[in-house]
Amino acid sequence: MGRRAGTDGLTHIQVERFMHYYHFIANRQDRNPDDTFTSAQVAESAGMDGSLVRKDLAAINIRGCSGRGFRTDESLEAIRYILGFDEILRAVIIGAGRLGGALASYHSFTDYGVEICGLFDIAPHKTGLTIGAFEVRHVSSLPNIVRQMSASIAILTVPPEAAQESADNAVAAGIRGIWNFAGTRLELPKDVCVRHEHISVGLAELGYKLRNAT
Repeated sequence: MGRRAGTDGLTHIQVERFMHYYHFIANRQDRNPDDTFTSAQVAESAGMDGSLVRKDLAAINIRGCSGRGFRTDESLEAIRYILGFDEILRAVIIGAGRLGGALASYHSFTDYGVEICGLFDIAPHKTGLTIGAFEVRHVSSLPNIVRQMSASIAILTVPPEAAQESADNAVAAGIRGIWNFAGTRLELPKDVCVRHEHISVGLAELGYKLRNAT
C-alpha cells in the first residue's frame, strides 16, 4: 500500500498528476475490471513524460508486472489511499442558483471523498425548495448544520459581491476549506484552505489554443 497523503506533503502539482492517473485508470477499469495499463499509455493521455509517471507510481509503491504493466484495481486502491478518498469529508453548498443546483445534483462527489450535506441560500423565496436531494435552507441555519454534520468544506456559488461575506460566515461557523466559484479573490485566515475556480480562465485557455492551432 502507498504512503499516506500528508506524511509526504504532496504538492498541488503532484495531486493534479495523481488525479490524471486516477481518471485514466478508472475509465479503463470501468470497461474491463481485470485490465492493466502501461506508464506510456498514462503519459500519452495526460501529455507528460512516461518516466515521470513511473516515478510517481513507484513513490506510492505501485509496481508493474513484466510484460503486463500495472493492474488497474491495485493502482486505483493505492491512489485513493494516498489522496485520502476513503476518509469522507462533508461539504455544504452556499448559493442555490443554477451552478449550486447543478453541483447539488452531482452524484459522484463521494468518489473523491466528499459528501454534500446541505444547500443554502440567502433568498427567502428559495428556502424550502428541493434541488437534487436537498431542501434549500436559509443561510442563517448554516452554523447549526455545520456543527451537526461536522462539515469542513463550503462550496461558494454566490455572486462575487456576496462571496467575502459568505466565506466569512462559513469560516465563523467552523468551515476549514473553501471551494470558491464566485470569480473573486477572498481574504481569509491562513489556516483556511481555499481553491479558486475561475471558469473564464479555462475558457480563455481553450480559446487561445484554438485560435493559435496550426
